[in-house]
Amino acid sequence: MRIAITLQPLEKKTKVPINYQYPLSGAIYRILSNASPEYASWLHDKGYLTAAGKPMKLFTFSRLEIPAPERLFNVLIIKKPVPCRLYVSSPMIDEFVQHFVTGLFQDEEIVIGNPHTVARFRVESVETLPDPEFIPEMNMYCLSPVVVSTMHERNGRVYPYYLRADDDRLSEMIQTNAVSKYKLIYGHPPENKSIAFQLDRGYVERKGGPDKISKLIRIKEWNEKERVDVKAFLAPFTLSGDPELIRCVYECGIGEKNSIGFGMISVASEK
Repeated sequence: MRIAITLQPLEKKTKVPINYQYPLSGAIYRILSNASPEYASWLHDKGYLTAAGKPMKLFTFSRLEIPAPERLFNVLIIKKPVPCRLYVSSPMIDEFVQHFVTGLFQDEEIVIGNPHTVARFRVESVETLPDPEFIPEMNMYCLSPVVVSTMHERNGRVYPYYLRADDDRLSEMIQTNAVSKYKLIYGHPPENKSIAFQLDRGYVERKGGPDKISKLIRIKEWNEKERVDVKAFLAPFTLSGDPELIRCVYECGIGEKNSIGFGMISVASEK
């Protein structure tokens, strides 16, 4: 299920950290905790475990839709108190969605910030959006950057290696990730495991190549020891294959790190 939230800034010049994905994720857990501290704690600390023991949260959220923000160093400034939009999505209706909506109405405020910058918003409206028709081939665009990675060893330590948008391994790794999510949601593997990712190469060429659609997002940017740099990309693409697997990534997010604001997608016709 997909939820659209309209947020009203509470200050005349609201300042939002440029790398707000991680703080916004924290705000979502706080909202869940308003309704159920036990569920919020369980989801944050453990989550839904795959057969290999990998935790997944099975929710994702978009970038903030901020009308005409001004950037100043590491801050986005909302000059006028105009409404902003946020989208949140999860297939776990009886757990995540129910607690999230209940928590929103209990607090009616979202706080997004780090130790240096804090933005406060009032929840103006909450709307559930209808699902699109899922068919074997769908043109998609990104509501938040897409992340796919593998692990590389260097100097005796293992590091994530983030795939560029033109990497040949991208489609296979997205398919493996989608099947894992499907198993967690439904308790069994999909009958048809077919799903393929095809980048809109014409769009990438017009932008100037893969480097021009790449995004560097910093997690915990204020903490030198814990800061993590995540490399992602933003570009339209086509998903083809089993409509139920396409629904799965539409609801959960495509690729990795969905619960900290990566991989939320929408159908091109919905834009």
